[in-house]
Amino acid sequence: MEVVELFLALQTANGVNDVEKAIHIFENEHIEEVKWIPVGFRENNRGTIEASADPGRSLVERVTNGIDAVLELEHERHNGYPDCRSPREAASTWLNVPNKGLSKLTISERRKLADKVRITLLPGDGKEARIVEVRDEGIGISLKEMPNTILSLNESNKLRKHYVAGLYGQGGSSTFAVSKYTLIASRYFEENGVNFTIIKYLDLPAEEYKTGHYVYLTYNGNILQYDADDELFQKGTQVLHFGYDLSKYSSPVGPNSVYGLLQNVLFDPILPIWLDNRQNIDNPSRRVIKGSRNALNGAIDEDDENTRGPEISHSMDIFFIDLGEWGRIGIEYWVLQKPDKKNTVPVRSFVNPNKPVILSLNGQSHAEFSKVLIKNDAGLPYLASRLIGHIDCNYLSPQAKRALFVSNREEARGGAVQEIIQNEFINALKSDDELKRLNDEAMRDILEERDENAQQQMRNEVAKILRVHGYNPTAAREGSISGKNIDSNTPVLKRSRNTQLKLIELKEPPTYIKILWDDDEIPFYPGQRRYLRIETDAMDLYHNPNQPSGSRINVIVNSKTLKICGTTPLSGGRMRVIVECDNRANINDLSQICVELFRSGMNMLYDQKDCVIVEIPPTAKSDKQLTLPPFEIYPVNGEDRTWYELGWPENSNSIASCAIEDNGVLRIYYSTAFPKYSENRAKFEKRDVNLAESFTRRYEVWLVVHSLILQNDKKDQEINLNQAVQEQQIAAIDQIREDFERQERCRLATISSIVAEQEIRNLNQVI
Repeated sequence: MEVVELFLALQTANGVNDVEKAIHIFENEHIEEVKWIPVGFRENNRGTIEASADPGRSLVERVTNGIDAVLELEHERHNGYPDCRSPREAASTWLNVPNKGLSKLTISERRKLADKVRITLLPGDGKEARIVEVRDEGIGISLKEMPNTILSLNESNKLRKHYVAGLYGQGGSSTFAVSKYTLIASRYFEENGVNFTIIKYLDLPAEEYKTGHYVYLTYNGNILQYDADDELFQKGTQVLHFGYDLSKYSSPVGPNSVYGLLQNVLFDPILPIWLDNRQNIDNPSRRVIKGSRNALNGAIDEDDENTRGPEISHSMDIFFIDLGEWGRIGIEYWVLQKPDKKNTVPVRSFVNPNKPVILSLNGQSHAEFSKVLIKNDAGLPYLASRLIGHIDCNYLSPQAKRALFVSNREEARGGAVQEIIQNEFINALKSDDELKRLNDEAMRDILEERDENAQQQMRNEVAKILRVHGYNPTAAREGSISGKNIDSNTPVLKRSRNTQLKLIELKEPPTYIKILWDDDEIPFYPGQRRYLRIETDAMDLYHNPNQPSGSRINVIVNSKTLKICGTTPLSGGRMRVIVECDNRANINDLSQICVELFRSGMNMLYDQKDCVIVEIPPTAKSDKQLTLPPFEIYPVNGEDRTWYELGWPENSNSIASCAIEDNGVLRIYYSTAFPKYSENRAKFEKRDVNLAESFTRRYEVWLVVHSLILQNDKKDQEINLNQAVQEQQIAAIDQIREDFERQERCRLATISSIVAEQEIRNLNQVI
């Protein structure tokens, strides 16, 4: 078997056995010429190659390498002119990709660009051993450079190339760990020769070595090579994986598919790519991967799973915030339409629903923040299952990027930079009045009218049970008598009023602009940032934060202690200005903030507010006494929209209840499909409907008791946690704590059902 015959045999292999057979024949016929060399020239390369735990993420790295290769070719074709300082700038300059992303291209334009990088999925030997090809039409790799680039580990061959996304030579080498064999073939754009090799894991003798390592095939001391024309092998690079483990991504579409993976991780890709899925021979598909961000911004392709695209209740176009020495970040977000079991596209079609806030660098997701930020920190619990956030980290300083991101692009480091970014995102959400309105609207939609007498009776029963178990319950501060034991005279909290935002009638020319603040002075304490609301009847085009030279709205502060750190877009007459107070500001210093609106040929409109520097507010002291807040409890059926509004899983065994604290009210939702409850209720209904109702009431009482204790314990844990660890580490624990609480509620619901059942038996002496 000659070199070209080996190459053709590998190209036509249908699985691992075919590859092993071809290699075996070639080795036997060329015993003296063949040698296996450690990848990266390292005997101990296993730890580096196996750094990534996710086969999907490893595949994305191969795609990123392909995109880089395309940009490398364009750099050569344009002789490096102009000097592009980022991959997105390079794609815009050399390939005419709009700066605002792939959503601004037409369908045909995206399809044409996608031809430059392609992924093909083939059946192979099953879902744990697929054949996966990543093919680009980029610059290719010369024979001399192959060992130092695609076969290297941590070499800094891209360190000074700002126009590509890669940094180190490791790149997609982690795919070796999830493949039995990997064929790498490349044809440099200025050469005719095809250079190729194959990589495998080589187990070493246990008596001499602690572990094996990854090696690649050489022939007479070099990478294998043969001459080929364009018909046989076009210029560019092919990486063909045999025995690739795609068991985690076995679905054809959705979050558990390669399509869903690529859309999510390549959240806002520099270039579109083709995904050619031939795993199911009878039902092949070919789709353009354009990233979830572009899908959320309205980009629809012919083969999309949902040809209508997502319906958006509210969105905020990207705006940038100055973080001082750390550079700046861009923030944008989308709120999907209210859930509907049949028609609405769920959050999981775009992102991980448990981590819906994406931090991206060069269009690729490098980390995710938990929905706990939306639910708890931003105070939007009823939007947590519908809101998707994006934080663009491209313009962070090099120091900030090093402090924030790890090399495997799978998480963010805790620390000062992460804390600052989280706080900015939270403040952006908290200052958006439309988000508050939508959250209140969602709450009202899923709340039912309750019998206030029944609610009060339940409160009394809950208070009695808590006293028996050693708690001294006090009423909540709002709608009840604080500091006193709960009794029959305690009023029930009334629901919050409708917070519908008024519609601003936009005019041309505009007639007013104002800073929304109720008091005469806006207080700032040293180091504080505020999002100040601005209202005007000017059209949206009067202000674009990403094109300040064309904006006709100007914000000024006449103080060295305050500075403008960014603004949001003007939308529907509303915008926000981010103002920061210097850490060294003197208490009682006065200054002014002014907003100006320029009108062509007319007088300027303006408004101003005084600002005063105040003391940093003291930390609130914790109250160790269990507080009994106003509460309401609601049954939720698996067919109700409420189930989807709360973001509950489809598996009824894994969710029993949840509690949301909202404006002083603890709202407890419980699943009527939870097996232990539904089975006992059905049993009592066969005997007597009244017994079933009594069982449900007692079950609800015990659920409330447990929820109050859990809520109280959670607050104590937060106090202790604040004392024990730095604040930036708390967010990393939040998701673990939320998962634990869900499991704990399932256990407590089971206990509640058993206790309620026993109480009914004791009272009625029935089975």
